[in-house]
Amino acid sequence: MNDIRLCTKPNMLFLHILEALSHLPYLAKLDTKQDKDEHASAEYFTFVMEDQSTLVYLINDQSTSIPYLLISGPACQQLAYHLDQSDIVYSSKDIQYRCLHDQHVDQKIDAICRLGIASYGEPSADVLHIFQLYLRDPDVRVRQSAVFATSFIGWQEFEKMLVYTASHDPDSRVAEIAESAIRIMRESDWLSERA
Repeated sequence: MNDIRLCTKPNMLFLHILEALSHLPYLAKLDTKQDKDEHASAEYFTFVMEDQSTLVYLINDQSTSIPYLLISGPACQQLAYHLDQSDIVYSSKDIQYRCLHDQHVDQKIDAICRLGIASYGEPSADVLHIFQLYLRDPDVRVRQSAVFATSFIGWQEFEKMLVYTASHDPDSRVAEIAESAIRIMRESDWLSERA
């Protein structure tokens, strides 16, 4: 059983998400790892579902500043469905739409990072296509973000794209990040998890 990641909407602040989860009747707060800094709020909060086995981690990703939900346990599909109906998370399809239609560089960077977080499970041709587009974007920051966002997913299908980027991207920093992403992908346990 694979964990599920749900990406929160951009206008949702970490504390708003925490409050929304606290009000769900089948979730109880279990544990927190707090940070004294008011703006960081916390690194993560953990909630437990009624079955006492399904956990929801509200993670404040420090590298992207994007909070997201990681759901683990036997009822993760059921809980993901309920959360998907809420107004705090985007579906992967919503994020794909944003990736294809957002025009401003900062919006594109946000969208591709969210797509990396929200894409899990089996490789999707639509998601792979979007990453191909973003790895060819004229803006260097968008390409860097696309390379970085592949690390959230870890699909083996990204390796060919990253190898091409590492050897052909005109910006040396993007090429270096792609080489690093390839190493991480090859040395990680993603392949064994898929076996």
